[in-house]
Amino acid sequence: MSTANIVSGEASRAPLTHGHDHDHGGHVVHFYSEDAFLLDGLSRFIGTALGAGDAAIVIATEAHRDGLAQRLKARGFDPALAVQQKRFVVLDAAETLAKFMVDDWPDETRFAEILGNLMAQSFVAQQAENPRVAAFGEMVAVLWERGNIEAAIRLEELWNELARTYPFSLRCAYPMGRFDREDHGEAFLRICAAHDSVIPGEGYTELASDDQRIRSIAHLQHKAQALTREILERRRVEEELRRSKADLESLVEQRTSALRQLSARLITLQDSERRRIARELHDCLGQYLVGLKLNVDMLRQNPEQEKLWAESEELMQQCITEVRTLSYLLYPPTMDAAGLSSAARWYVEGFSQRSGIKVELEALDNLGRLPEVIELTLFRALQEALTNVHRHSGSSTAEIRIEQNSERVALEVKDKGCGMKPDVLDRFRKTGAGMGIGLTSMYQRVRDLGGDLEVDSDGSGSSVRITLPLTTDWATEKSGV
Repeated sequence: MSTANIVSGEASRAPLTHGHDHDHGGHVVHFYSEDAFLLDGLSRFIGTALGAGDAAIVIATEAHRDGLAQRLKARGFDPALAVQQKRFVVLDAAETLAKFMVDDWPDETRFAEILGNLMAQSFVAQQAENPRVAAFGEMVAVLWERGNIEAAIRLEELWNELARTYPFSLRCAYPMGRFDREDHGEAFLRICAAHDSVIPGEGYTELASDDQRIRSIAHLQHKAQALTREILERRRVEEELRRSKADLESLVEQRTSALRQLSARLITLQDSERRRIARELHDCLGQYLVGLKLNVDMLRQNPEQEKLWAESEELMQQCITEVRTLSYLLYPPTMDAAGLSSAARWYVEGFSQRSGIKVELEALDNLGRLPEVIELTLFRALQEALTNVHRHSGSSTAEIRIEQNSERVALEVKDKGCGMKPDVLDRFRKTGAGMGIGLTSMYQRVRDLGGDLEVDSDGSGSSVRITLPLTTDWATEKSGV
């Protein structure tokens, strides 16, 4: 009899299981959900054997031993008398298991000695011409509950080997609730394969007709198919989540690295700007103040020198002009008053005077006000671009264009200088780095605002074009909402 005995040889019919019969020649596995179902079947199995004058061996948990004793008494049997006659042996599953387990594995020699002696004594106690033994064991269930699945299956095999020596009927039992993981499926089939017959759970055995059982099997097949699809879909989703998580972690790492680099660049840029301001104060304003101090000392000695008074007044005026210029370069007050177009015209005029570079600015006078962060970003970009023209291009001219529509605003600065090295330009286009702190910081700031920074260059000159979106958020900020 094979595991297929769950199903009849007639392909069109599913049999009513006979798991409660007293089958002396079989090794049967009983799956159950409720203890009452197990104990009812077990009491009939053991009670039938004892009632026929046969011997019985029960190796079970305390709760099941007590429950079996109560049911046997209710059926009219005296378990104590059967024990006294040595036809009924009752043992604890965990204690018996411990006697032949070595390093969490059932020792074949110890098992054969302990269980073999137990079987031999049960056969001798009957003093019958054809002695028979009915055995029930839960040691395999104890191993399964401990998570030692392979040891449980090996113990089933040892029981089969013992049955070649002693013709006993054996029933094992497993609670179905323990088979609650997807990876239990293979082990479940191996357990079934180690037995001659299978008693399914109470939901199946309680069905009264063949038609009900066939419908139940069809329903279970449907559930199995649906579950298989759900498992495959879950695996697919889990794999996508793993990939998404890996991509997200990589993106976070890249952004974190970029933020670290930007922070370092900003600190360097801040230090560079402080050094530039210090030089401006020392070289221009500082010299004027030193000259003014000397004049004041001389006027104390001879206050009637008109030339010194005139010269001192001129020095004071130059100091005022330098302070105003330096302040305007840091943040032009016209930006707050009139917007980007006015601030750009003021800066371009002063830049042309200081550098000698002719700059043409094309921008609408009624450009309109933009959000503060956009105006300041474009103004800083204008400063940086013209500074680069002055320091690196060698161009005597520059062209600036500021354009705006309902969706975006753009700033473009062109020169007719020597251009940039191709490898430097290519690296900047790929990484946003390699062109100095100012342009790199500008690139990062533009990207943070959702814009684009494009740099083109050849032997006839270079151009920097910045485009920033005018989103709903900017419109809200602009309106003061």
